[in-house]
Amino acid sequence: MNYLKELKMKPSNRPFLIAVTGGIASGKTLVSKWFEEKGDRVVYADKIGHKFLDDEDIINELTEKFGEDILKNDKINRKKLGQIVFGSKEKLNFLNQLLHPKIRKEMQKIIDEFTETRVGFDEQTRLGFPILFFEIPLLFENKLEKAFDLVLNISSEKNIQIKRIIKKRKISEKRAEQIIDFQMSDFEKQKLADVNIMNNTSLENLYEKLENQLQIIKKMKHRNIKRLIEI
Repeated sequence: MNYLKELKMKPSNRPFLIAVTGGIASGKTLVSKWFEEKGDRVVYADKIGHKFLDDEDIINELTEKFGEDILKNDKINRKKLGQIVFGSKEKLNFLNQLLHPKIRKEMQKIIDEFTETRVGFDEQTRLGFPILFFEIPLLFENKLEKAFDLVLNISSEKNIQIKRIIKKRKISEKRAEQIIDFQMSDFEKQKLADVNIMNNTSLENLYEKLENQLQIIKKMKHRNIKRLIEI
């Protein structure tokens, strides 16, 4: 019995949930944008986090911890905040513990609303069933992998990551390497992911790998997963 027929007989009460993750400058956002351009809905954890940085209570807690130097026009200067927390696990943990419960709650709300309205459930989608993608850079660091049916980890060789970071952020090679080394290693991420996609060459090569992965996703089944707010 093929998956689509099985799904029609036993419809799931939620969308198929896919997490896209990877180290800095690995290409995870390129992958997320590719799915988005194909017509899939993609939720970006970082964008949700940026929204919460405008919350007055969050601003007050951050300025109390890090000082008013992180403000610009009474708003959090994300670049300045990033310079402060990267390189200090204690400061980064403070920021994560402040934002991540709120981000998880918002992502779960999106899943629940999608399920309640049943958008895409009663119509033929290009993959045969409704899917929600979530781009979550710190997926494994926050142990969220058990909340998804499939985890795609995007990887690149370190020297390629460094070149991309230097080009985008206009920083030194040493600083770029420090940023990479401060994060969970790609080796650790690869061990935890369901699928690892290397992004070392051309966009055409990356997109070809994604097209092949879609054919595999079509045959997959929902897992027994946890809710994000229960992790």
